[in-house]
Amino acid sequence: MKSWPWRARARSGDEIRGRILPWALVSPFVAVGVAALLHRLVGDLSPLAVLLYTLAGSAVSSLLLVVLGFQAASRVDSAASTHRVELERAQQQALHDPLTDLGNRQLFTDRLEHALSRRSADACAVLYLDLDNFKGINDSHGHAAGDAVLVEVAHRLTAAVRPEDTVARFGGDEFAVLCEDLSEEFNASQIAERVVTSIAHRPIDIGSGRVINVTPSVGIALAREEADVSKLLRRADAALYRAKEGGKARSEVFDERMQAQAVDALQTTDDLSRAVAEGQFRLHYQPIVDLRDGRVRGVEALLRWQHPRRGLLTPEAFVPLAERTGLILDIGRWVFTEAWRTLETWYAEAGPDCGLTLSVNISARQLANGELLDVVADTQPAGPAGNALLVEVTEELLVADARAGFSTLHALAMMGVRVGVDDFGRGISSLAHLQTMPIDHVKVDRSFVAGLGRHAQDEAVVAGIVGMARSMGVGVVAEGVENAEQLDILRRLGCDSAQGYLLGFPAPTFDLDLLGPRPTRLVLPADGPGVDGPATPAAARRSAVEEVRAAGAR
Repeated sequence: MKSWPWRARARSGDEIRGRILPWALVSPFVAVGVAALLHRLVGDLSPLAVLLYTLAGSAVSSLLLVVLGFQAASRVDSAASTHRVELERAQQQALHDPLTDLGNRQLFTDRLEHALSRRSADACAVLYLDLDNFKGINDSHGHAAGDAVLVEVAHRLTAAVRPEDTVARFGGDEFAVLCEDLSEEFNASQIAERVVTSIAHRPIDIGSGRVINVTPSVGIALAREEADVSKLLRRADAALYRAKEGGKARSEVFDERMQAQAVDALQTTDDLSRAVAEGQFRLHYQPIVDLRDGRVRGVEALLRWQHPRRGLLTPEAFVPLAERTGLILDIGRWVFTEAWRTLETWYAEAGPDCGLTLSVNISARQLANGELLDVVADTQPAGPAGNALLVEVTEELLVADARAGFSTLHALAMMGVRVGVDDFGRGISSLAHLQTMPIDHVKVDRSFVAGLGRHAQDEAVVAGIVGMARSMGVGVVAEGVENAEQLDILRRLGCDSAQGYLLGFPAPTFDLDLLGPRPTRLVLPADGPGVDGPATPAAARRSAVEEVRAAGAR
């Protein structure tokens, strides 16, 4: 016989019931045997009485044993059921997104790993997507609306793919789809096209009678023989980034060209992470000339990276990557520290009344980061130099992140930091929108300056910007001035200041002699091409500057 039923702990209810019933059936006969033995030894009662008493007592005890046993079995079954439900719930929470009920990153990577281990060549693909300008939805309509969008996108995404495909949410507005058993690359592109169409084809209802249009960008990575999970996800992410560069509501397939770029980006990311600590960044300074009197009133600090192998790099080569990886925050902290230090040096040498300003650019990630104000406050010097910094944010960024930009820029203004709008004229900002911002000046986008003297519409745009700025009471700076004709038109249109290769290349140092009354020279690099601009005859640049000064004197 099996072990005693009261020792059957941590068993299922069926096991306990199966052990108690045999004991309940056998126990009366055991009791009768014991009674017979006692009667033989004592002999006080008749055999029939002993038998009846024994059978009655054993029947009651057996019944009691059965009742208690079955109650214990029921409790075990209930506890086991509760444990099973809790375990399933924990597994669901561990492997699924609580908002959309899609799989999460862990579930997706597990299934991708399994698919790669059993696949045939080129038999599976990863679609990696996010929503274009999703942050603007949260900022404009609130996080509840953003959650409603994510839930609806999850439903549409699930309906757009095949039943056997795995759909997961990685976090934020990032989703992934694992497509197995594909016959060719075209199938993955077809699925991606269905995904884009299903999300973008009709607006999403976010409640209270409001609807918004949402578009996704999709990156596609096909499994190769050497691909592993992390490598395939990096490829899909690289393809997604390329898709977003090409515009909204589109997909892009990872190719070998992207592979080389991905390897280069990985190496550049590693180099960037060391660049701040090793002091590889530089600021180059380009003068901003007042078109009314020809004097230098401000300087723009332009970021450069003195790469140990690749030489001096301009921001286009590394800032987008720094923005994506978050390293732009560390770089921005260094820029502010260096800018304040430079201003302190200039004001100590030129005097507290020199009035020189220094402009630095801030990116989307810096503007949205709560540490920006702390960085500025921690490094801001006392005295006139502490009021001479000017931050510039692009018009496009100002419109896309209006809520965060409004509060951050107003806080900077209260700290004594002036604000300028860069690349003005390319965005869609309205006069009413800009009037709510603490703007010191707008900077005309170089594409319009480049067309002066060649395209009448560009001159009309610049004239419109100058007029609008006048009505707002802010200054106008033209960037990218490269010839005397552009300079003459800008002066005629009433533009306040200008900068460009004609007036001075960005240089590692700035000559404070340019701040003196009626300066007679500009310190410009020797003629010839370089990282900061094309060759422009120094004599022509000096002639243009002297022309500006002469016009101011008249």
